[in-house]
Amino acid sequence: MDDILKLAKNYTIQQHLKLLPHYENNILNNLVFLYDESWENQASYPYEILTYLFDSYYVLPKRPDLATLFCWQAINRSYYEQQLNDTNITFCQDTRGIELIANEILENWTYKYKIILEPFIENLPIKVFHYVASYLLKGYIMEINDIPQKFMASSYKSLKKKIPTLETILTNSYGKSYSRITHPIVEDNKINLKINITDSTKSRNIIHSFALKLQLLAVGQEVNINFSEPSVKQHTYAFTVLERLSFVLFGILYASRCNNFHGNVASRMNSVCANIDTFKMYTDLFLIEYIILAIHMNSQRILSDTVLNNLKSNVDLMV
Repeated sequence: MDDILKLAKNYTIQQHLKLLPHYENNILNNLVFLYDESWENQASYPYEILTYLFDSYYVLPKRPDLATLFCWQAINRSYYEQQLNDTNITFCQDTRGIELIANEILENWTYKYKIILEPFIENLPIKVFHYVASYLLKGYIMEINDIPQKFMASSYKSLKKKIPTLETILTNSYGKSYSRITHPIVEDNKINLKINITDSTKSRNIIHSFALKLQLLAVGQEVNINFSEPSVKQHTYAFTVLERLSFVLFGILYASRCNNFHGNVASRMNSVCANIDTFKMYTDLFLIEYIILAIHMNSQRILSDTVLNNLKSNVDLMV
């Protein structure tokens, strides 16, 4: 009987904690909290947002994966309120809300938000980009092999729609290379890519190489992509600022939230694959969500420039 079954049969908090990866930190002692003293003198304050943040703080030291979910609820509330205040919007949507955040950041990117958000993007760990590279490659393989769409992560199609460059790269380079070593089938309502043992190293190398390119694109650098066609040796690509923001908001944060929230994958920290890097990754995802929430609240004039500038020092807590 493995540890998961043992815990399910006789659950105790002590045994559960032993199974969870843990990284010693005093993040709550060092976190610059999202709080504006001007709220004390106002008739109202962002009550709902603060309640979600309390839950984030409560679980953050031990369960940063859960902290990211609660922080996203705070973000959700922030863009929900913006939509409620817009008389041109007839009903609220997550996609529209995230687009509103991206547009607010873009509008004041050069002179205000770039210096605050960019360091957080630059400090995201490679494990985050492995995650995105994996679901993009898996989505591409499923698509070209006519696997039913219900098995495909919704984030694959949405990101491909937001950033067409990714589809070009998949079709002509990484996706084509990955297709040569995969033979996907549906097995027990799960996708088995049927990668031979002899190709397992090649599979990891393709994912890692793609992840490195995505990491460079996310921080605003140009990348050279080798095409599979012998007549075309190489193409150079770069994301626009909006594509960078879309990649972070939709490709990393919202995709992770949807997979975890809707139960599309095993609970991340309870997974048999979880390790210290998983813990660190979710701590970093929480911190970038936290600053994006603060930026959006600032754009809506709920949070002052002074508080926002103080919050940018939280980048030093990324692990």
